[in-house]
Amino acid sequence: MGTANELGRAREYVLSGNYGLAVDILSDCEDWKAPLNEPALLLRAEIALRRDPVSALELLARVNDLFVTPEGRFGYYLTSGKAYAHSRNLDAAGEMFATAATVVADEYPTGAAELAYQVGRLQWLRHEYDPNSPDLATAIASDDAGLRFEALAIRAWMHAGVGNYRAQLADFIAAIEIADEHLERCDARAVARVLHTLLRVALELGDTDAADLGERLFERIVWTDDLSEEHFLLLRALGWDAFLRGQSARAQWLFRDSKEVAPSNAWKVMAHVDRAAVARLNRNDAWAIDEVFEAHAMARSVAWSETHGEERQSLAMLAVLFASVDMSQAQHYVSTSIRIGVDNVDASLAITQDRRADGFALYASGRVQQVLGNTSGAKKALEASYKIFVDAEYHFRAALVAEALGELTQDKQWTARAIEHAARFPQSALYTYLATPAKPESAATITLNPFRRQLAAALCEGLDPADLSHRFSRSEFTIRRETKAVFDTFGVRNLSGLRECFEERGGL
Repeated sequence: MGTANELGRAREYVLSGNYGLAVDILSDCEDWKAPLNEPALLLRAEIALRRDPVSALELLARVNDLFVTPEGRFGYYLTSGKAYAHSRNLDAAGEMFATAATVVADEYPTGAAELAYQVGRLQWLRHEYDPNSPDLATAIASDDAGLRFEALAIRAWMHAGVGNYRAQLADFIAAIEIADEHLERCDARAVARVLHTLLRVALELGDTDAADLGERLFERIVWTDDLSEEHFLLLRALGWDAFLRGQSARAQWLFRDSKEVAPSNAWKVMAHVDRAAVARLNRNDAWAIDEVFEAHAMARSVAWSETHGEERQSLAMLAVLFASVDMSQAQHYVSTSIRIGVDNVDASLAITQDRRADGFALYASGRVQQVLGNTSGAKKALEASYKIFVDAEYHFRAALVAEALGELTQDKQWTARAIEHAARFPQSALYTYLATPAKPESAATITLNPFRRQLAAALCEGLDPADLSHRFSRSEFTIRRETKAVFDTFGVRNLSGLRECFEERGGL
C-alpha cells in the first residue's frame, strides 16, 4: 500500500524529470487506499501523457470509477483534457475542461487557477491568440510558482501569435526568473523547453543579457535520461548563441556535445547539420561538406514520417546545404519534407504555430529553386521569407536570406541589406563572411550561376558526363553544353585547364 511520503517522492521525481523512478513508485497505485489512490493515479497518467497521450487516456478510462472525491474528479477531467489536447483532439479537451469547471464551481473552487491555465492554453492551441486572456491572467496571479511560470510561457507564445516578439521575450524572461528562484517547484521539462525558446529568441534579437540569464539556469538543471531531447535542444541553442558572439570553436564543441546526448538519429542529423552550417559560414568548405555527408548518411536511417517535432527542420536545413553541393539531393530533402507534411506534428509544440518556422521553410525552398534555375520561384519564396524575418527582427536569418537574394538577383542592394542585418552581430563569422569578399581575384566566378558553380566543382572531382547527368538530373547533352559554358567563363579549353585555374585561385 502506498503512503503520502511515497506520493511526495513520486511528485518530486516527476518535477525533476525522473519519470522512470516515479513510475516504479506508482506501479500498483490502483490498489492504494482511498483517497490517496486518486492523486497517485493522476500523477501516473500525467507521466503517461508526456510519453504517449493515448496510453494516458486508456489508463484514465480504465480507472475512472476510482475518482470519487471532488478533488479527484476535478483532476480526472483536467488530466483527461490535457491528454486530449496532446493528442490533437481539441474539442474533446474543451469538453473535459468544461466538465471540470462544474466541479470547481460546485465543490472544488481551489482548482480555479489550474483550470484557468488549461483553458488559456487550449485557446493558444486553437490559434486564438489573446495575450490579455483573463484565464491566463488568473493563472499568472496564482500563489503556485510552477503554475505562474507555465502561464507566463503560454502568454509569451500568445504574444508571438500576434507578432510581438519583444513582448514574447519579456514574458519568457519573467518566467525564467520565477524558475531561477523556485526551480524545485517548477516542472523540469517545462523549464527546459521555455529556456530553449528564450535562448533562441534572445540570440536572434541580440539580447545577450537574456541569453546569459538562460545559460546560468541551464547550468543548474540536473539532466536526466528523460530530458535528453530538451538537453540536446539547449546545447544546440547555446551553440548558435556562441557562434553569433564570435565563438565559432565553442559553437562546434557545443554541437558535438549535443550529438552525444541526442535521443535519436534524427536529432543527430541536426547536430551534423549545425556543424556544417557553422563550418560553411567560416568558409571551411571541406569541413562543411564532410559534415553534410555525415548528416546525409545518417538521415537515410531515419523514418522521417514517424518524427513528430522540431527534428524535422533537419530536412529543410539539408536541402539548403545540399543546394550548393548536389542538386538532386536538395530536391530529395525538399520532396521528403513536403511528402510527410505537418499533420502528425505534436500540436502542443510551439513550432506548429510559429510563422518563423514558415520563414525558414520558404528560405529552404527558395535556395533549392535557385539551384534549379527557377529564378522567379526562388525570388518569390526568398522575398516572402525575408519579410517574415524582418517583421520578427530576426536579423541573423534576414541576413542569410538577403545574401541569397543578392546572389540570385545580382542586386547589390540585397547584399548591402545582408551586411546591415549581420552587423547586429559584429563579432560573428556571419558578419565577416558577408562583409569581407572571400577571393576578390576570382572575379570571373561571380558570373557563374549556382548550377554552373556546382558543375565546376563536380568536374574537378573527375566525374564524367554520365555521372554528372545522374547527380544533377540533367541530360548528357545539357551537361556537355553547360560544361563548355564553365570552360568559357574561366577562359580554359579542358578539364586540365580548369583544375589549374582552381589551383591558382584557391577554388571557386
